[in-house]
Amino acid sequence: MNITVFTDSKPVKTAFEKIEKNKAYSVAFFPVGDLKKEIKKLPPRSLLYVDLGALAAPEQKKTLTFLEKQDDHMVGVIDSKGSIPDMAEAFHRGSCDFIGKGLLKNPLDVKRLKGVLEYGEKLLPEVEEETKTAAQRDYILSGDSWKGIKAGNEYTFCFMFIEMDNQKELKRSFGAQNLEKVITEFHDYVASLVAPLMGKIWMWMDFGGLILFPFDGEKCDVILAGIKLMMYRGIFSVEDFDYDMIFSFRIALHIGNTVYEIRGDTGELVSDSINSIFHLGQKYAKPGNLYLTENMMEHVPHGLEKSFLDDGIYEGREIFRMRQLQ
Repeated sequence: MNITVFTDSKPVKTAFEKIEKNKAYSVAFFPVGDLKKEIKKLPPRSLLYVDLGALAAPEQKKTLTFLEKQDDHMVGVIDSKGSIPDMAEAFHRGSCDFIGKGLLKNPLDVKRLKGVLEYGEKLLPEVEEETKTAAQRDYILSGDSWKGIKAGNEYTFCFMFIEMDNQKELKRSFGAQNLEKVITEFHDYVASLVAPLMGKIWMWMDFGGLILFPFDGEKCDVILAGIKLMMYRGIFSVEDFDYDMIFSFRIALHIGNTVYEIRGDTGELVSDSINSIFHLGQKYAKPGNLYLTENMMEHVPHGLEKSFLDDGIYEGREIFRMRQLQ
């Protein structure tokens, strides 16, 4: 979940340090004077805080009036100087939180923030079914195979991020030469498992990479591929690898858009979907777990829905985690 804080106060920034350290949240700070410019860049249903404490009373009123009109965002008010005489006015104007001077003396609590988010969501307009349908129309369906996909064109794909865990331990255990062999075997194993489901390894770094699956708007075989990788982890560690160790890796799945280029020509690509899946896989995901974003969760095969648990919100998206295998 992204949180944007507009403040010129160092104590305010310090108060958010505990929340910044929590992997479920990302906090960005801007000067109060940048509010009108930066708020236009925020995605709908964002949580933002504005420090009104340093503003003169007339400017506080104007800013509250401006914030009251931002009904597609959750808005919190900060009073770093203790200069706002009536905190209730902020709530009357649709704010979901008020952080006074006293609260800023200690780090803000993550549990408190969760309550703010729950309350703030209730203040936002409901997402109508028509809006969801419109969002789906933004998909540029790539189909159920690779036949019609051409380099240079934008498509909607199912993304799979996969990366090996315990990387320092692997480097220490195998050394540079043997580690390269291990990673190559892991790469080839993943490629062989996803290939029958139309998956192609698209980008590969040292310990993992990004795999694309064509998307026809309905079927997401990438989910089954992810589940199989998790279920077979112990088997392939024993049967396919001869290293006397059970390998661990993280998987993140998402549906999004990107311009397609052939493997090896992807270095210049810029895509929100690519950034999102890498952030989810590298910054949020915990070792040995499989995660889905909310749009991927809609395509979980019938009967497997209870295999996934709500894991919170990250970068504005609801995240689901596969139950740990016993």
